[in-house]
Amino acid sequence: MKRLFTVAVFVVLTQYGFAQITPDAEQAIQRIKPSHIKADMTYLADDLLRGREPGTQGFELASKYVEAQFISIGLLPGVEGKTYRQPVTLKIGVVDNSKSSMSLIVKGKEVPLEYNVDFMLLPNLVNNVSEVSGSLVFVGFGVHAPELNYDDYQKMDVKGKIVVYFNQAPESFPSNERAYFSSGSVKYEEAVKRGAIGAISMQLPDDQRRSWEASVNRSSHGTSRWADKQGKAQNTFEQLKVTASFNPEKAEKLFVNTNKKLAAVIESLKSSKPQSFALGIDARMKVHTNITAIQSSNLIGVIPGSDPVLKNEYVVYTAHVDHVGVGVPMKGDSIYNGAHDNASGTSIVLEIARTYMNLKQPTKRSILFTVVTAEESGLLGSDYFANNPSIPKESMVANFSLDMPFFFHPVLDIVPYGAQHSSLSKPLTATAKYLDIGIGPDPFPEQVVFIRSDHYSFIRRGIPALFIKSGFKTVPEDKVDRSVSDVAWRSTTYHKPNDDMNQDFDFDAAGTHVKVNFLTGYQVANDPQRPTWNPGDFFGGKFGQQPLKIEKK
Repeated sequence: MKRLFTVAVFVVLTQYGFAQITPDAEQAIQRIKPSHIKADMTYLADDLLRGREPGTQGFELASKYVEAQFISIGLLPGVEGKTYRQPVTLKIGVVDNSKSSMSLIVKGKEVPLEYNVDFMLLPNLVNNVSEVSGSLVFVGFGVHAPELNYDDYQKMDVKGKIVVYFNQAPESFPSNERAYFSSGSVKYEEAVKRGAIGAISMQLPDDQRRSWEASVNRSSHGTSRWADKQGKAQNTFEQLKVTASFNPEKAEKLFVNTNKKLAAVIESLKSSKPQSFALGIDARMKVHTNITAIQSSNLIGVIPGSDPVLKNEYVVYTAHVDHVGVGVPMKGDSIYNGAHDNASGTSIVLEIARTYMNLKQPTKRSILFTVVTAEESGLLGSDYFANNPSIPKESMVANFSLDMPFFFHPVLDIVPYGAQHSSLSKPLTATAKYLDIGIGPDPFPEQVVFIRSDHYSFIRRGIPALFIKSGFKTVPEDKVDRSVSDVAWRSTTYHKPNDDMNQDFDFDAAGTHVKVNFLTGYQVANDPQRPTWNPGDFFGGKFGQQPLKIEKK
């Protein structure tokens, strides 16, 4: 009877496409404890840690806690087999507003602009003082996308000039491609390639992701980049001597010497019609930057694989433990606890690690857990690791990132960012069928979520990745429209002091996120074939590479 039952189970599993979800894995997920997630979050989001900003004692307390959990779980040190800590040097630049300036030259007359009212300048992390003068050229979204038959630059020569563009990308682009071309670094890279010497960016007037006032407040924290072993800040685009952000409510000042109506220009952009033209004015910009360096770290733990060859390949799980620290008080509270962002993701990754350790038979591939720093500063910790991994770069086969997965209600469906680009969709689909949950599309592509968390650092290194959030489906008795409440959370609670443990979290739902990410990664870790980019995929074409053969040691 036992043999017949085992055969029946295998037939059912094979029928639904998840033959790799073994009885061992089924038993492991039965031991998931939502209370573990709540306990870890309770400590990591406590006022004692004062928002876990890198370089502070609060961040160090959080790191020490996670390191202790790695030890308790039984993970092996992931840095040269000796330590869990990978040092990361962060360069931080803060603009000295009193010494920085911007003015427009209109018909030979200099028009000074007001800092924090008309414009802000971004720190220059290469030179303490940098200035530039040049003609302004409008280049739409600043997007050159031949793959999508779109080019804002067209034949415009911007060499030696300052480019002006709106953030985001054409609405006609597929969701994740739109996110890619919305990236500031992609726009900077294109401008540098064409010889521009400065850049001015603006939000579209109806872009609600962040108000001008919020941007001004956040600018006081400065800009950070990780530094190489020689102490040089990376990804700085130093050919752009000065970069600025312009208040969209003041955008008319940049178009004053053209015959273009700003509203018509914006309407054309929204209709995905590329455009570029000279603005007929010059700008002078000068930025003074105070540059400091802090020492931070990533945490890396390993569960070795069981296969003599495949153990030299790794499935990587990632979460960021940092948050934004102490900031502007709201209702008397100045500590930005970051419970959901991202004490939750870190705690879920820890429970995923415990679940792997509960297996009787280790997976064939090794499992790597990375809890990283400085995500809030621009995915810096994960980008550092992806560029300087503690294991051979070619040995990483897949990444799963946990960041604000949303568990304010039972998880009945998921939104798996990245699934449409690689073969990871297959084990993910099998997991969803097994757990009887749905899979939905990106509900708000204008938020460019695909490029806003740590999985993207791995995608840029050619590694297929998934970033899984919950969808909006609810049980019948839930009378709340979660498509409204979950989205509202971003404006009422995201990056605010009330993102604390007083929220109505559903920790059973958090346990579902553990199951989804564990079961999907478990299948990948046991599959003889490593994940591949889909044929003709945009991101596979941009970043994908043929994996090197991993030889048996």
